[in-house]
Amino acid sequence: MGKRGLTLIELIVGLSLSAVLSTAIIGLLVQGQRSYRQQIERVQVQANLRTGIAIIAQEMRELGNGDSSGSDLLEMMPSSVTYRAMRSTHFLCNTPVAGSEEVVVWTDLSYGLRQLESGRDSLLVFAENNPARESDNAWRTAAVVSVRRGLYCPGPAEGLRIGVAGVVLAGVDNGAPVRAFQVTRMLLYGDRAGQHWIGLREWRQNSGWSITQPVVGPISANGLKLSYLDSQGHTMTLPERVAMVWMTLTGVSERRWLALAGSRGLVQDSLHTLVTLRNRRRGENP
Repeated sequence: MGKRGLTLIELIVGLSLSAVLSTAIIGLLVQGQRSYRQQIERVQVQANLRTGIAIIAQEMRELGNGDSSGSDLLEMMPSSVTYRAMRSTHFLCNTPVAGSEEVVVWTDLSYGLRQLESGRDSLLVFAENNPARESDNAWRTAAVVSVRRGLYCPGPAEGLRIGVAGVVLAGVDNGAPVRAFQVTRMLLYGDRAGQHWIGLREWRQNSGWSITQPVVGPISANGLKLSYLDSQGHTMTLPERVAMVWMTLTGVSERRWLALAGSRGLVQDSLHTLVTLRNRRRGENP
């Protein structure tokens, strides 16, 4: 008995079922690929946010509000903050000469992120005044106008001879701590491509604000939110009363992903952190 072949109707039905099955399989593969790419981009966004929070928190933890030099917070806005960014710490190797405009610090006892630069940095010089009283201790602000390295310390040992301006050095003794800072602005800004970033600007004594350098991004159009709080968690507008800064950082992916419904969107996620400033006034709780 001969084998019967497929009829035209059976062939059409078989091809139709194969097409339906192939379409379903391809749909599952595309959906899995989209989901995988979305997860990869979400991981990248979260890693970027963690890096950003770490950088911002490190900057903010160095800020103080409770000493005689005033608050390190200079301008407080919801999406930007201007502050005295601490960059290095030094110690005097001799007592400044009365009426002089320079201090000399040990190089062996200098710590920081980079070397001291004139025109870029300023100093906070600690004045003991009367050693018997703590109430007259003071941090005095000075602009750095020159920096020279040489055998200027006892020994002789290498030191930095720092020319300063705008400071009275009376009451400053040998061994006094000196902190170097630069006025910095952290802000949210947009670039020509329509992406948003967190950037840093530096104030230079001779040229003003530097070009904004991107630090973290991309983030959403309102991806940086700053709230300035006192020790009880109340919103503050006076820099000297700020004890904590609440930060929200919202990151986005660099590329858009195809949503299952066919629309295009950005992967987005947020992180929050609370930073307590140093040198809170006595009696204040974090």
